[in-house]
Parts: sequence; structure tokens; C-alpha cells
Amino acid sequence: MYRVNILPIGIILLIVYISLDLIKNRGKRIAKRLIFYSFVFYLFNVFQVTTGGIHVPPDSNFQSGFSPQLVPFRFIADWFALYQRQGAGWFFWNSVKLSAYNFIMLFPLGVYLPLLYKLNKWKKAALYLFLTSLTIEVYQIIFSYFGLTMFRQFNVDDILLNTLGGLFGYYAFQGLRSLLVRVIPGQARGGETYD
Repeated sequence: MYRVNILPIGIILLIVYISLDLIKNRGKRIAKRLIFYSFVFYLFNVFQVTTGGIHVPPDSNFQSGFSPQLVPFRFIADWFALYQRQGAGWFFWNSVKLSAYNFIMLFPLGVYLPLLYKLNKWKKAALYLFLTSLTIEVYQIIFSYFGLTMFRQFNVDDILLNTLGGLFGYYAFQGLRSLLVRVIPGQARGGETYD
């Protein structure tokens, strides 16, 4: 069984797409196009990080045991429990690190939503971020069930941290919009969609 990393395949596909796109459009709206290319690269990275790669062939030894974690902010209680048992050791800091990774994973998406897609209402941004995170949790379970990835569990804390991190990205972009207006044409009008 091999684990196929998605990122190198995604980079090759992206390079082919960029080449064809640049030939077709001959450098029109290049700033917007570069941002879109970086967005696609970001999506491939998220898919790689959330799957860990795809097993080829699927792992037939997979043991299903669906036990979702549905208690919001349980990660904080876990931190306290780990700290009380072992102090600030490896397991404690690893738990903090994983929570931080979940927080920052959708931060860029919070920036891309208004930048590329004119999404300028925080409630809509929160909905898209939530649905993106929920989609990630669901495909992790499905891929795990069929042995395509390592075992993953559904965790409501991941959804909360992803969504909060994405909203921080959204507000960071809104705060820096006045600076971006000078760099990226069209942002004064709330951005333009990518054609």
C-alpha cells in the first residue's frame, strides 16, 4: 500500500492550468489571476493536510468505530486534563499545536472570500467557512471509512476553530482593505469576481 501525496499532483495540474490560462488571456488582469492561482494552491494544501494523502490501494485493515466528538470547546478541558496529569509536556503542547493548526487552517479562506468573490458580509463569510469545515470533517470520515486515508474522527471543535480562524482572516482582510485598494484595482468597489 502506498500513500499518494495530493500536493505534487495538484501543483502539476495547477501549472498546466496556469500555462493554458496565461496563453488564452495573455496577461489580462494579472494581479487577480495570480491571487486565484494562489487560492487553488491553498485548496490543494488544505486537501493534503486534511487527508494526509490517499492510500493506494485502500487500506483493507481499517477498523470502523465512529465516535464523534460533539461537545463544543472540549479541547480546553482536554488541555487542563493533560496539564494536570503531565504538566507542560509533549502531549500538552501537541494538543495546543493541533488546536492552533485548526484555527489557522481556514484563516486564508477568510481572506480569499471577500478578495476574490465579493463576499463582504460577515454572516455569509461565517456560513461559507462553517460549511467548508463541515465538508472537511465529513470527507475525512468517508475517506477513512473506505480506507482511503488514515483514521479520522468527526470533531465539532475542529469546525469551531476552523470557522473562528476563517473569521479572523475575514476581519484581518477588512482591516487591511484600505491598503489593498492601492495594490489591487477593484477593491474599492468591494472586489471583483474572477472570470
